[in-house]
Amino acid sequence: EEMRFISPSFNQQGWTSSFDLNAVAHDTSPAYALHSQHPSGSQYADYLAALAKDANLDIKLGTEVLDVERLEDGDFDVRINKGGVDDVLRTRFVVWAAGEFQYPREAVLPGAEHCVHNSKVPSWAGLEGDERVIIGGYESGVDAAVNLAKAGKQSTVIASTATWNVQTPDPST
Repeated sequence: EEMRFISPSFNQQGWTSSFDLNAVAHDTSPAYALHSQHPSGSQYADYLAALAKDANLDIKLGTEVLDVERLEDGDFDVRINKGGVDDVLRTRFVVWAAGEFQYPREAVLPGAEHCVHNSKVPSWAGLEGDERVIIGGYESGVDAAVNLAKAGKQSTVIASTATWNVQTPDPST
């Protein structure tokens, strides 16, 4: 409960062209939204929830990805299980947003080789196509979804838990 972000959350627009070091969406700032320079994990979760709500993101919680299959026409079937019920999401593109940015976990489920890891995307706006399925709901997944929404693209986030509503003092768990 007492744990705070080590890097301060503040908008640097006054002296550089960069943005808040803890922001996952341009022109947002956890410091301004939360009135806290060093937000706690639960405060940061509130910030992520507000971004998801503001962008009207389609987020599927409590969902396990079982398989990603590339189809003959180039589309993908993402097989999921939510609450014991199997389902399939058909999409043209899949974004892999699991594992830390510099240490992606890329081969943890069948079909993961068909996904592009978010660390390998130079520009969300520059990606071809209008929709994505995003596997992973932590900072990278929400960052991808928000930036895709700002680029006028649709996305569905698949997350095992509501990472913005985790009841633990350690925001990295």
